[in-house]
Amino acid sequence: MKKVSLKALAFTGIFAMVSAFFPDTRVKEISAASDNTKLIALTFDDGPNTTTTNEVLDVLEQYNAKASFFLIGDNINEESAVSVKRAYDMGCEINNHSKTHSNMGGMSPEDIKAEIDYVDEKVIDIIGEPTKFFRPPFIDVSQTMYDTIDLPFICGIDCKDFMDSVSAQERSYYIINNAEDGVIVLLHDAAGNDKTVEAIKTVIPTLQEQGYEFVTLTELFKRQGETPKGNMIYTKVAKYPCSEYTQHSTIFEGEATGNSSWSGWSDTAVLSGELLKDLGDTYAVEVEYECSDPPVIALQKWSGTPIWTTVQPFYYNGEKACFLAEDIIEILDSLEVEYTDLDRMTITPSSGTMTMKKASILVKGSTEEKIKGDVNADGKFNIADAVVMQKWLIQTPDAELADWTAGDIYEDKKIDVFDLCLIKKELTKIKI
Repeated sequence: MKKVSLKALAFTGIFAMVSAFFPDTRVKEISAASDNTKLIALTFDDGPNTTTTNEVLDVLEQYNAKASFFLIGDNINEESAVSVKRAYDMGCEINNHSKTHSNMGGMSPEDIKAEIDYVDEKVIDIIGEPTKFFRPPFIDVSQTMYDTIDLPFICGIDCKDFMDSVSAQERSYYIINNAEDGVIVLLHDAAGNDKTVEAIKTVIPTLQEQGYEFVTLTELFKRQGETPKGNMIYTKVAKYPCSEYTQHSTIFEGEATGNSSWSGWSDTAVLSGELLKDLGDTYAVEVEYECSDPPVIALQKWSGTPIWTTVQPFYYNGEKACFLAEDIIEILDSLEVEYTDLDRMTITPSSGTMTMKKASILVKGSTEEKIKGDVNADGKFNIADAVVMQKWLIQTPDAELADWTAGDIYEDKKIDVFDLCLIKKELTKIKI
């Protein structure tokens, strides 16, 4: 017979008593598996219709996947509206692709607004709410459009599925091989696009087996911890990767503004190849900036075989960009050069005019040890933490835990009333 300790029985008794006082408490799971879920967003342009749109929905329904549909207003009629309602009822998202699918970059604010409002009015009639995101026809963007359209702009990786010469196999191959956490995929459900229907029959189950979950754009932003910003067009929504990094050194702080051809970038934020080599794969480069396009790191070599190539940030949101060591090392390896072979490594705009405010080297690891029980993350463990935990458990409005993991006293990868018992025990020094 298995022995049960008196201490364990006592804890169980406390748990039962507290549970009786908190019959409707919530539980927060914080398992590693949920944290590591890879998200991907399939998006479909140029519908709706009564043929291909429904065929796409059939595949999504078969694999319990969600997607986002960008509608052309002129394609919405009484018959195609049924497909729109079906998509919405399945949990898919309905978005805006303009009324006429015209190049909008040269349009007046009035004409731009008319294009967007027409679609919204039609969509409201069908599902009772307006569209959430906008994809510019032909990805034609202007500052007037950013200023006039009060929706986040979406692009996405393009597998050329609007070209009949691209086979279903080529389409699926491209999507699968370019899939990564947070990627948005640009597809088309225009009438007759049967090859894309065939492609997603391969793409969805293949990526699901690789651990991907297919979500709407709204869910993608929410679960990645990002709020869509203006003056940006999104192809990927990555999680901020440097929450467990600490400051190592500052490369630049102040304010520097210029376009990609400004010579001043060569002296503004220069990276030391020797330092990065010494740090190995433990570092990241973080840039605080203002621009519709993200910064890049330019790798330059003038002697021997010249090199001028750029490293794209792993993460960017219009205010902050992060370059990971592994991405820089991968490019250096592909070029068969070392850090110290380069003549210069600088941070520059990828396009447009950028204002850089700060550039830093970060390194993995925290300099501060997490305080167990400090759920309000104020650097102390005291009665305030027990109050916050208790309010959260009984679902008091606006009660939030600033640090979930600090509250997992029992270390069972979840937050519940048992953890509250242990927090109170520690505070009152009850001995069992």
